[in-house]
Amino acid sequence: MVLSGIRLLKSNTWLAGQRDPAASPRDALQQHGQQVFLSSSCVLCHTIRGTPAGGTAAPDLTHLASRQTLAAGTLPNSPGHLAGWIIDAQQLKPGNKMPPNILVPGDLQALLAYLEHLK
Repeated sequence: MVLSGIRLLKSNTWLAGQRDPAASPRDALQQHGQQVFLSSSCVLCHTIRGTPAGGTAAPDLTHLASRQTLAAGTLPNSPGHLAGWIIDAQQLKPGNKMPPNILVPGDLQALLAYLEHLK
């Protein structure tokens, strides 16, 4: 019974943390990545709580970096897979609703830095 109580407490703590807004960018690269995100079509579909991004058609990215997988569990949540998903998700999981995104390398790296700090 004690073990069940501990699991419930951990579950409630996790759930409460998931309701928190996103962490603010910590450095210039993450700040640039946040601006890339907020100035792109990403905000039309995705939410990041604590920012103007309030889309509801796609997953909430507020705590993206705390997840182990991407793409409904089909890919490990790693920088390489995340970059591939952002650039051309159809190559990784045909038929999904994520459109391709053309980003210059510096903007992609900044966006990845921002998204990877969202724990």
